[in-house]
Amino acid sequence: AAGDVPSWPELEALLPSSAAPEPRVIDSTLDPKRPKLEGLVLFRERNGWCPYSERVWLAMELKGLQYTTVLVDNMGQRASWIGGTTPQVRWPSGLSQGESLDIVRKLDAEYPDTPRLWPSDDV
Repeated sequence: AAGDVPSWPELEALLPSSAAPEPRVIDSTLDPKRPKLEGLVLFRERNGWCPYSERVWLAMELKGLQYTTVLVDNMGQRASWIGGTTPQVRWPSGLSQGESLDIVRKLDAEYPDTPRLWPSDDV
């Protein structure tokens, strides 16, 4: 029956990510000047073609973290202030880390009060 089908706003209310504020997104191709970046920062491929960038992005969303996203064009013009590969996370301490699985493991360690993404070592 049509009355049993939830509306889009009702479905959205069921998503944990809908309660979190949207992250700040900087497209480094459209705006190549170096922004002031603070806190947790995710550098990810801008077109959605990189499954490793997607892995880290979805992990951060699932955990409900507040972070800034910097979209990086891996196939064309890259802003001069961006180095390394994507995905890459700059932690609040200022240290940077690549390799998506290592990032997911560290997200579990750094944010233990959020949903666990990596199986525990004692399994």
